[in-house]
Amino acid sequence: TAKSMMGFSDAWAATGPVIAHVAAGYAAPRGQAGDFFNPGWALSGGATVHFDPKVPWGLRLDLGYSRFDATHQIIGSAAYPRSSRVDGGYMSVGHLTVDALYEFGGKGRVGGYVSAGIGGYSRYRTVTRTVLVGGLSCDPLWPGFCLAYGAGDVLKNSDRVTRIGYDLRLAVTFPLQSAGEIYLEGRYQRMESDPATDYVPFVVGYRW
Repeated sequence: TAKSMMGFSDAWAATGPVIAHVAAGYAAPRGQAGDFFNPGWALSGGATVHFDPKVPWGLRLDLGYSRFDATHQIIGSAAYPRSSRVDGGYMSVGHLTVDALYEFGGKGRVGGYVSAGIGGYSRYRTVTRTVLVGGLSCDPLWPGFCLAYGAGDVLKNSDRVTRIGYDLRLAVTFPLQSAGEIYLEGRYQRMESDPATDYVPFVVGYRW
């Protein structure tokens, strides 16, 4: 609940006009990323600013990082099925977003918030493969990238892309006697790469 000395409504905010947060949890890649990378983890932190204590709207700044290890699998193309084996690698995504956030509940009880926003995303991917069948090796993660290799050759591809993206969030908050809150948040994040990079984090956080 809010500190009454600040004149700030405790109906919907954890502590005051500026609310800091940190969170960590599970993240699952979706779409094409989900075909080549395993579920991983996510970290984030930032702050929410309420410009009017009488209105449950605010702006939330969030800085985060997610990482997903590559799946160990056999991949190929129509011409060379089972042409290579993924031996290692990972994908990481960093973001800096600004969300419009609406809070509900509170007053010392269970509450929550919903938000939607836009921001910058930076994705890095690196994958190491071993060629199993000599010939033309085409990498499905890098469309149009095909080269001739011999069986047993080790290939390493990597790239970094920075694009705009957006997110949608829904959370449930639980008040603490310390005037802060624990929250459970699920979100959908999408970077407008080609193809799009989608992932869904589920995190546990603390607001104060």
